Amino acid sequence: MPGFYRKKRRKVGPSKNEEKVRRGQAADAQATTAGSLSSRFPSVRGVRVRITIASLQGVTLDETETLIGPNDPFIIEADCPGRCGSGSYDFAPQISEALSRLEEEGAAEASCLEPHYGGGNEACGCVARCSFAAEISPS
Repeated sequence: MPGFYRKKRRKVGPSKNEEKVRRGQAADAQATTAGSLSSRFPSVRGVRVRITIASLQGVTLDETETLIGPNDPFIIEADCPGRCGSGSYDFAPQISEALSRLEEEGAAEASCLEPHYGGGNEACGCVARCSFAAEISPS
């Protein structure tokens, strides 16, 4: 005698593919709203950005170096590789402020304040350090 099987219920909400497409569209929209380097800072020809993320113990978790050209979108972000699982750093405001003053070099620092992934009320505490060197055309 066959067993009783309940009909599988369809999940309510968007599918995984729809969510993936939506994330891609959001990233494209962010890139267009950020503007290119040359549109925001006409006298800047390029920016070399180095981001280093360290844990509370001082261990380097991630280190990246990128070169932003004149036609590239002005987005300077990094995800936190620490225990929070969802933290992010955005250095675009600090660097844009320095570039508006036509500074050729600068640095910024930020701490991740997201709570731990497993719960609890402690913050992640990873520290991201960003340094940049800009190539500014002579006026």
